Amino acid sequence: MKKIVQLMIMVTLGLTATSCYKDALPEAPMPANVSYQKDVQTIFNRNCIGCHKVGNTSPNLVDGSSYASLTTLPAPPAEQEILVTKGDAAGSILFQAMTGNGAPQMPPNGKLSATKLAIVEKWINDGALNN
Repeated sequence: MKKIVQLMIMVTLGLTATSCYKDALPEAPMPANVSYQKDVQTIFNRNCIGCHKVGNTSPNLVDGSSYASLTTLPAPPAEQEILVTKGDAAGSILFQAMTGNGAPQMPPNGKLSATKLAIVEKWINDGALNN
């Protein structure tokens, strides 16, 4: 009887140990029409706002200010370029930084998921609308 109980405990512990892992939640699928406010700004809010907020690191990605800070030149004497080239994700400084190609990697703690990058890429390539 004692051996059966020990065997049951070992099997239970073995199954528990091998079945306890963290599975990443699946990401939402790519939207057919990317909305700046609904899709892109949400990515900024969850991944970028910690550093890119008013008075901290340029560009300001706080909701309500982010679109202008990405698509227009700042007032002189700032030496910043336009970060989003509408219709050209590959040529946009923002997308280059998010992919780590041609600009410092953003966020610095690692690349965003492929789905998030695809959303930003689609938004830029579709004309970077403020929608």
